Amino acid sequence: MRPNPPSRYNDTPSANSRVPPPAQMPYMLQRLPRRRPWHLWLLGCAVLLGSLMISTLCGGIVVVNAILSDFGEQVVGKLEAALPKQAQLFQTARILDRHGNELYQLIGEGRRTKVRLSEISPYLIKATIAVEDASFYENIGIDVSAILRAGLGYFSGNESGGGSTITQQLVRNIAFDYQYRTERSARRKLEEIAMAVALTQRKSKDEILEMYLNTIYYGNVAYGIEAAAQTYFGKRAAELSLAEAALLAGLPQAPAALNPFDSRALDAVLARRRVVLDLMVKNGMITSAEAEAAAAQPLIFADPNVRLNAPHFTLYAEQEVRNLLPALNLPETYLTFGGLTIYTTLDPRLQALAERVAATQIAQIKAQHNANNAAVVVLKPATGEILAMVGSVDYRDDSIDGRVNVTLAPRQPGSAIKPLTYAAAMERGFSAGSVLWDVETHIGVPGSRLYSPVNYDRTFHGPVRLRDALANSYNIPAVLTLRQIGVDALLSFSARLGIRSLEPDPSRYGLSLTLGGGEVTPLELARAYAVFANDGKLTPTTSILCIVNSEDEIVYEYEGGCAGRARAAVSERSILNAASSKAVLDPRIAFVISDILADNAARTPSMGARSPLRTDGIVSSVKTGTTDNFRDNWTVGYTRNVVVAVWVGNSDNTPMRNITGLTGAAPIWNQVITGIYADPSILESLKARGRLRPEALTAPAGLIQERLCLLSSVTDLAVDCQRGRAEWKLDSPPLVPNASGQLVPSTDWRFVPTPLPANGPLIERIESGVVRALAQPVDPNFAAAYVANVRSARGDPMPPPRYCLVPQEVRAQVLGAQPLLFIDISPFEDEYIYASAYAYARGLAILPRLVCDQQLLAAAPAISGVTAIISSPSYGATVTGTVYVTGTAAWAPGQALYFKMELQGPQFPEWTTFSEVSYTPVINGVLGNFGATGLIPGTYQLRIVIVGMDANYLHISPPTPVIVTGQ
Repeated sequence: MRPNPPSRYNDTPSANSRVPPPAQMPYMLQRLPRRRPWHLWLLGCAVLLGSLMISTLCGGIVVVNAILSDFGEQVVGKLEAALPKQAQLFQTARILDRHGNELYQLIGEGRRTKVRLSEISPYLIKATIAVEDASFYENIGIDVSAILRAGLGYFSGNESGGGSTITQQLVRNIAFDYQYRTERSARRKLEEIAMAVALTQRKSKDEILEMYLNTIYYGNVAYGIEAAAQTYFGKRAAELSLAEAALLAGLPQAPAALNPFDSRALDAVLARRRVVLDLMVKNGMITSAEAEAAAAQPLIFADPNVRLNAPHFTLYAEQEVRNLLPALNLPETYLTFGGLTIYTTLDPRLQALAERVAATQIAQIKAQHNANNAAVVVLKPATGEILAMVGSVDYRDDSIDGRVNVTLAPRQPGSAIKPLTYAAAMERGFSAGSVLWDVETHIGVPGSRLYSPVNYDRTFHGPVRLRDALANSYNIPAVLTLRQIGVDALLSFSARLGIRSLEPDPSRYGLSLTLGGGEVTPLELARAYAVFANDGKLTPTTSILCIVNSEDEIVYEYEGGCAGRARAAVSERSILNAASSKAVLDPRIAFVISDILADNAARTPSMGARSPLRTDGIVSSVKTGTTDNFRDNWTVGYTRNVVVAVWVGNSDNTPMRNITGLTGAAPIWNQVITGIYADPSILESLKARGRLRPEALTAPAGLIQERLCLLSSVTDLAVDCQRGRAEWKLDSPPLVPNASGQLVPSTDWRFVPTPLPANGPLIERIESGVVRALAQPVDPNFAAAYVANVRSARGDPMPPPRYCLVPQEVRAQVLGAQPLLFIDISPFEDEYIYASAYAYARGLAILPRLVCDQQLLAAAPAISGVTAIISSPSYGATVTGTVYVTGTAAWAPGQALYFKMELQGPQFPEWTTFSEVSYTPVINGVLGNFGATGLIPGTYQLRIVIVGMDANYLHISPPTPVIVTGQ
C-alpha cells in the first residue's frame, strides 16, 4: 500500500521528494529532426525505449540526464515561454453584492477562478492524486514504468493509453495548442516528457498541483476546480465533501462523456467516482468505510443554468464596469478573462424585499386592473449607490417583457415631475405661499386646438397656495405655473438634476410637460429626487463599490468600498474614488420642496389622512404620478438617507384600468421604505462614511416663516384677513447657477427692490399672493363697457369688474374708496377671466386691473361707508329652483335702517321686493333667497336697496342679471 502523499495536507515532505537541481543534470538528449521517414522514427523510438529501459535499471538520475539534452534545451525554452502565459490564463469575472454573495459570472471562454492550494478541499487533492498520479509527490515529473508500458504498447500495436502524470498533463495544457496537444507522435511525447521533468526542477510539487487544479477542464465550461465546484455543487472548492470531491476528480478523464447534468451519463459518472474512491482506499488516503459512506451519499447538484441573481441590476453593473475599463487602462476583453472580482452596491436583503413586495402587489391587482408589471429602484442619496433595482417582477416572463429593465426605460412620469416644476418656479420668485388659481382654464396653442387642463377629481379649487397645489397634485396650478416660467426653464432645470431623457428643445413639448408629457426613466427621476434629499447636491448614481483583480490588487474603489475585503490591497495602479456631489439647487428650495412633500395634512384633501404615503415614525417626502388612460403609476419618495422610486404598469404601454399612483405604486413604495427602516441590517447599508444622516427635516439658514391669510377670508370689502398656517419663505434671493455652474444669488429683476410709484395705483404686497390697494366699487353695468372686447381663447367674456384701483393723485377726492385686501393673479389676461368669474361667484376679492377714471368715479357710490354688492349668483348666471343670494350690504351705525332685495324682469316689469328685509348689515353672507321656480323664463335683474334713516333709498347696488329657465 502506497503511503499518503507527503504534502502539507498530510505529513512533512520526505527528503527524497525533490530531484536534484538542474545544475546537477547535464543535457544528454540529441536534437531530433522535424520530419524523418517512418523507419528512422522507429529506430529513434527504439533507441529511446532502450534508454528508458536502462534508465529504469540505473535510476531516475540517468533518465533525467538522457532527457535533458540539446533537444531538451529547445523544449525547456518552449516551457519557459509558456509559464508566464499560464499565469495569465483566462479567469472568470465574478459580480458580487455588497456583502460578497455571488450575483453572476461573466463567462467568456469558460468559467475559471484561480484559488490557492490551501483553498481546496483536502479530499479533492487526495482524490486527484489517487486517480491521476499516485506517485506524484515521489516522481520526477514522469512515471518511467508507465512510459515504458505505453512505449511497448505503441510498438506492439496494443496501445492502452495512460502513462501521463499530473505534471505531464499540466505541461500539455499550458505549452501545446489544441492541435498539437491531440497529436499522437513520438516528438510530441518527447517534448511532454522533457517539459514535465524541467517543470519539476523549477516548481515545487505544491505549486505544480495548484497550477494543475486551476487549469484542468472539468466539463460544462468549468476550468479549474473552483469553477467546477461552483458549477456542479454551487459551493467553493474548500467546501467539497469526500463524495463530491471524488466525483469531480474523475471528470477530467472524459469531461464530455462524464456529464453529471446528463441523466443518461449519470451511471457512468457514479461508476467513475467508485473507481476514484477505490483508488483512494488502495493508496491509504481513506478507509473502506469512508469510501462506502461517500458512495452512498446522495448528491445534490446545482442548477445547471447560469446563475443570474438580481438580473436587471447585475446586467446594469456589468455595463457600468465595461464603461469604467478605459479609465482603468484595461481592455474590454479583460472583463471576461482577467478574473476580476466586482463588489457592487446591491444590498441583497433590500433587493429581496423590493422583489417580494412588487411581485405581491402585482399579483393582487393584476386581474382587476390589468396591471402586469412593476419596477423599483432604491438609491443612497449622499453617495448615489444603487441599493436595489427591480426592472420587472419576473425577468424570465416574456409575456410581460420581463427582460426589459423598466428602471432604465423612458416612461411618462405623470404628476411625479411636478416637484421639479415648482422648484424651478421658486428660483424665479415663487414660494410655498404663492397663490395659484385652480379654475377653469383654456389656453390657445398656435396651430392646435385649445389646451384645457383638468384636475383628476374634475373639480376646481379656486385660489390655492403652492403648498396645497403640489401636495394635492392639482393639475391646473402646475400648468399655469409652467406657463409663467416657461417650458425651457423646466427642461434646463431637469437636466441640471441629472435627467437626460428629455430633449433640450422646448418646441418638442407643451405645457403638459409638467403633467408628465415628456418621458424619463425611474432611475433618472430617483436621482433627481435625491437632489432634494441631499440638500440640493447632485451625486451621480453608481452600482460599483470595489473591483479587485486576480492578484488581489484593488483596481477600483468607490467610497471605501474595498475596506474589509479579504486580501484586497492598494497598489500604485489603484484608482480610489469618493462620491463627487455638485451643488445644483439652493438648499433652501430643496428643503421647502421636501417639507411640502412630507406634509400629510396638506395632502389629505386629495390623498386622505391615512393613505399609503403616510409613514408614521419615518420622516418621508413623497409624490405620486398617474398618466392618461392609467398607462403609468408612479410613487417616488425619500428620507434623508434613502430614495425609493416605484413604477407600475405594462411594458408594452397597454392601459391599466382605474388605478392610480396612489393605489397602484404607493403600496409598494410604503412597504419598501417601512421595510427598510424595520431592518437594522439594511439600515447599515444606508450609512455614508460610517453614519446615517439625521432623519429630521431641519431648515437651513436663510429661511423665515410668515403666517399667511386664509384665502377664504380675503373677501369683498375685506380690510383684514384671518390668519392661517405659517409658511417658509427665503429671506434673500435664491441661489442659481452662473455661467460656470456655480450657485450664486440670483440677480433676476424679480428680486431687485423697486421704488414705490409716485403716480397711479399703489399696490402693497403684504404677503405671498395677497395685496392691499385703494379701490372703489363700480357699477358693473357701467364698467362692462371697459372690458366688452376682452375674450378668452375660447371666446368667453371678461366679467364686469366690481372695483377700480384709485390713482394716488386723486385719492383725496374719492370719498368712498378705502384700502382693501385682494388676492393676486397671474399676468395672463385669459387666466384673469376665469379667476374673476370664480371669485365673483364666491365673494372672493380678486385684484382688479381696471384703473379708476373720471367716468368710473362719477358712476361710483358717493356715500362713504355704505356698500352694497351681490357676489352670488354671478353676473349672467343661469339659476333654477331656489338659490341663496350672497354678498355685502353694509353701513355705518346711524346711516341706514335696513336693506332689502329687489328683482325686475318679464314677470315683474317694475322693481319688486323679494325675500325679507334685514335690519342688520351683512358682510360676505346670505342676503336672501331667490326662488326661480314658476317664474316666466327670461332675464331678470337682482339688486340690493339700502334704506336710510329718513326711510328713503340711501344706496342701490349695481344690478346683477341672471337667466331664469322656468324650471
